[in-house]
Amino acid sequence: MLKENREKTEYQERLEMVVDKIENLGFENIKADLPELETPGKLVNQNNKDVFVPDITADSKSGRKAYFELSNKVKDTQKLVNKWKLLATMASIRDGIFQIFVPHGTMKFTKDLVSKYNIPVELVKL
Repeated sequence: MLKENREKTEYQERLEMVVDKIENLGFENIKADLPELETPGKLVNQNNKDVFVPDITADSKSGRKAYFELSNKVKDTQKLVNKWKLLATMASIRDGIFQIFVPHGTMKFTKDLVSKYNIPVELVKL
């Protein structure tokens, strides 16, 4: 999710829910913008110098880097698409994982963006 949408309480609740799911799946070294966790590192898009912070990052037991996002409807989708493309590229380079957790009511929005821009990602219902 983009930083301007992170201030909402609903986002924090969903983020905690996703972190719990990821922990239960056995991921380690989980980073998220929550008080008890370290914030994920920033990624810079070399094409336009935009700075993105993944919602959640973690390491799998096999050592693969994983990037997780929470989908949220936004009017200006270009930055969101750029962020997702960058995360998909990073996951691909590192033989990692990229998943977008999709809350109720945002599946069509998310599927449309992912297919329109050909973003290789696994969508997970929340």
